[in-house]
Amino acid sequence: MKKILGSILIVLKIFAANYQIEISKEDPYIKEPITINLKFFEKKKEEVDWINFEPIKSKNYDVVLLNKKSRDFGYEFLYLVFPLKEGEIKIDYKLRVKKAPFEEIQNKILGTGYEQTTPIEGTIYTIKVEPSILKVKPVKKVELYGNFRIKTFTDKKTAQEYEPIYYTFNITGTGYPPQIKDIFPNKDNLKILKDKPLKKIKYTKNGAQIDYTFQYAIISDKSFTIPSVKFKEFDYKEYLVLKTKPISIEIKKSQIKADKIDDPPKIEPFYKSLVSILKYFAIFFAGSVSGILVYLLLRKEEFEKIMKAKDEKELLAFITVKYPKCLENIKNRLDEAIVNKTDINLLKIKKEIIKEIRKKGCK
Repeated sequence: MKKILGSILIVLKIFAANYQIEISKEDPYIKEPITINLKFFEKKKEEVDWINFEPIKSKNYDVVLLNKKSRDFGYEFLYLVFPLKEGEIKIDYKLRVKKAPFEEIQNKILGTGYEQTTPIEGTIYTIKVEPSILKVKPVKKVELYGNFRIKTFTDKKTAQEYEPIYYTFNITGTGYPPQIKDIFPNKDNLKILKDKPLKKIKYTKNGAQIDYTFQYAIISDKSFTIPSVKFKEFDYKEYLVLKTKPISIEIKKSQIKADKIDDPPKIEPFYKSLVSILKYFAIFFAGSVSGILVYLLLRKEEFEKIMKAKDEKELLAFITVKYPKCLENIKNRLDEAIVNKTDINLLKIKKEIIKEIRKKGCK
């Protein structure tokens, strides 16, 4: 029978003293980052095709490979481990080495022209490794494990009604990666549009370095307050509370409406006269021209706001609040353009919205 990639699995006692395990801390707290350094000593490195030395995955801890290196003494593997439960935790290891004659290893490195059809021969050795025991200390219930900083800010604190306020929450620090999905509570009097969170994680010896950003567009026709954000934190020494300040947003009535209120004699008579004439035409002629004129008159303010929207987000915010049961296709296209940061013809979309409103009578 043909040999297949080192078909024999052997446990050899001669390897028993050929490894070393170094743990940075054997009594960590729950979700406290520790490092496990695994070393395998091998004199004849030229006969090693590959080596796999790692903690076996478990629901009792998270494990991340930080580094693996070839050393003068053999091989070294550095892992980051987060214990997930209190009490004694056993960490089992897997150590496998594939060896082959030096000539075959060289042929693999240099190439023979038959690499796709002739796999390297060799023997895979499975080596028994003694497990490690961690004595994990308990922690009170908190949202953050590690040392973090949080901050919030808005692009402005005063806006016109239906003008979006862009709100950003950011958390940075080092520890166990926080499980944060959303930080803004739903409020009946606010329309909240959410971008996909931006989450950056880099694993180091000290833990996971994280940078999370959550962004929101908030639309309202009344003044409101963005509530404080609060998290309980344990930095592996003491319990802390991280808290941001509430942000008050002032919403002003739109300029168009203000003009109508402040100067009624100039506008109201004309409005009433024109409406009367249009009603007359609508009753006796029921013509399409009068219908269009009525729509243009009654929806003039809405159309002006649509045309004045400075970007996709502001346009989407307005039509979402103003026409909650209409324009779904256009809303989806705008939302997709915002998320994917693709360029669209904003003027063309605005004209399409107005056309749809006239056609369907959106309310």
